[in-house]
Amino acid sequence: MKTLKNLTSAALLAVALLFGSTAFAQQGPGEGRAKLTLEERVQAQTSRFQKQLDLTPDQTTKVQAIILASAQEIDKMRAAGKPNREAMVALNQKRTDDIKAILTPAQKEKFEQQQNSMRERAGNGQGQAPGPEKAKKDGKKKKGGAETEG
Repeated sequence: MKTLKNLTSAALLAVALLFGSTAFAQQGPGEGRAKLTLEERVQAQTSRFQKQLDLTPDQTTKVQAIILASAQEIDKMRAAGKPNREAMVALNQKRTDDIKAILTPAQKEKFEQQQNSMRERAGNGQGQAPGPEKAKKDGKKKKGGAETEG
């Protein structure tokens, strides 16, 4: 009888662990961990750019200001409700252009390689439409779900 009770307890524990780990695995990105403040996000992104692109102190200050302004705009859009995709894309493009403007040619090349790599990873197997650069290269535009030559 004691063995049956131990077996039942072990089975219940296994089921509880299984369901607990499944629920944890189903959390989306950013869930289950503390959200970063605006300042923390800006600092993390600035640090990453500083290390990856070997920015000078002057460039680091300028990049941080660009990232901060962009992050503040994004937060305003999110606070106002569901952000407009086109406005977000335009804001991200402006941030990218502003950052490129302060980089040396070698840094700019490395930055563009990183951006392309990030786009490839983001779209890899996700069923996402190609970004504007890829669509231009392919000579196609997406219009209402159908591709047209453009």
